Amino acid sequence: MVREVEDLGALITEAGGTASVYGHSSGAGLALLGAAGGLPITRLVLHEPPYGPDDDESTRSARELAGNVRAALAEDRRADAIKRFFAGSGMPPQMIEEMGDDPKRHSVARTMTYDPEVMGDFSRGAMIPEDLVRAIDNPTLVIAGGTSPEFFVHTAARIAELLPHGTYTVLAGHDHGAPADVVGPVVARFFGRT
Repeated sequence: MVREVEDLGALITEAGGTASVYGHSSGAGLALLGAAGGLPITRLVLHEPPYGPDDDESTRSARELAGNVRAALAEDRRADAIKRFFAGSGMPPQMIEEMGDDPKRHSVARTMTYDPEVMGDFSRGAMIPEDLVRAIDNPTLVIAGGTSPEFFVHTAARIAELLPHGTYTVLAGHDHGAPADVVGPVVARFFGRT
């Protein structure tokens, strides 16, 4: 985990020393870790970080899924790892089968443990890291899609509540895959680029 945050820090240094950062999905989890860890982030956008509920069953399930994906990859069962990962994200079965058979997905399957590592699935069980969220003192926009699964909407709203300088916005009529022409203007306004 530390390596990914260090990599983000190196990118910020290379870009000039400070940065406004946008993170989507597990990228939002990485951006959150970087901001909480003191990286020179001036403004932060978290777009649907996929933290889950903090009940015992949800945290156990997240840890189990992460462990099963890691085990499948350790045994070079790439199709199984891909199918387990996407089934755990709620993707429709037909799409899961297609992804499991896709050679391009097989070639990058080893990276599938990065998401659960960043999101804390192996340790916390994907719960919102409330102590880290509260430590972020930067102006932060948290985005959810109006048609996204309820856990995304609930998580985004909860994170915005926990942030000392958090703002929450909903992209009406859009889900987790909102297009750039919808997301871009919202982010640009928050970053003061319009």
